[in-house]
Amino acid sequence: MNDKGVTVTPKFSVIIPAYNAEKFIHIAIQSVREQTIDDWELIIVENGSTDNTTAVCENFLNDKRIKLFHSEKGVSSARNKGISVALGTWIVFLDADDQLLNDALRRYMEIDKEYVPDLMIGEYEDKTVDYTYEKKIYQGSNLNDFLRISLENPTQKCNTKAVAFKNSMIQQGIFFENQIRYAEDSVFFLEVLKQSKKVVTVFAPVYRVIYYSQSAVRSGNRKLDKEYLPAINRIRTILDISDPFIKNEWYIFILNQLLVILVNDTFSRKETIFAQIKDARELMEISEYKNAIVNADISKIQRMKKIVFRMMKMHFMPGILFAVRIRQKQNKKKENNFYV
Repeated sequence: MNDKGVTVTPKFSVIIPAYNAEKFIHIAIQSVREQTIDDWELIIVENGSTDNTTAVCENFLNDKRIKLFHSEKGVSSARNKGISVALGTWIVFLDADDQLLNDALRRYMEIDKEYVPDLMIGEYEDKTVDYTYEKKIYQGSNLNDFLRISLENPTQKCNTKAVAFKNSMIQQGIFFENQIRYAEDSVFFLEVLKQSKKVVTVFAPVYRVIYYSQSAVRSGNRKLDKEYLPAINRIRTILDISDPFIKNEWYIFILNQLLVILVNDTFSRKETIFAQIKDARELMEISEYKNAIVNADISKIQRMKKIVFRMMKMHFMPGILFAVRIRQKQNKKKENNFYV
């Protein structure tokens, strides 16, 4: 509302789901306040915290652009609540333990002004990358090219981080499904992508991921064998898998989720190596994973992932274990630090 009492629609609604985030949410909030443009609102949705998350957030409410809401427990419930109250033209999701780079919203605004897209996607910050700031437009027949990129790289290209979603498109009935607890953001992203006519990407950093060792996915304390199946099967209904190209990309998506489980759960369990290998073999026999292992054409997959997927096809467990241990060591170096 401006000084005349007229409601002003912000360009961006930034939504932060907050659960037991007292130790770090102030940094996420401050990253929004330090944006180089002011045309935003920040919607924080606390969802069942048992710590002082609410009290920490309340300290920022003197900034009238910041609003605090509460929802039922669960990140999907929180995000849906945020969507329901968002006034912005664009919606940007920010995890409570991550940060927006200070020119993120300005970059999105410039893309919107120049290209008028339905979906805008930037990059995670990586200090080892030489960014070109190149923009690419996907529309018409080459939208399938971006679908391929997304499904082949789901942890970085098929989720809600570093993405600006057009609010008017989401309001047509797209929401986070509460019964899907893992890869729910991939489902949401693909629902939006399916409705998009023009997607613009920029090879520039907009989002800082903090690798948090105690996250539910990475802790190794929860068996994830079947937790990704609801998302995998939901995505099958979103995609046109009658198209052989798209069906194969769905298989590649499944292999990526299988790798996530092997790294963050199966080979992180407090068991002997022999027990872990036995669990991995059983995991790979679950029908969705087994079908993907057998049917995926991995010939165009790049670098290390192609080798890992080939070892899955061969059921060469020593090789899979070796590759997983390399990834785990890489992840260990990132713990509680910037995603670099």
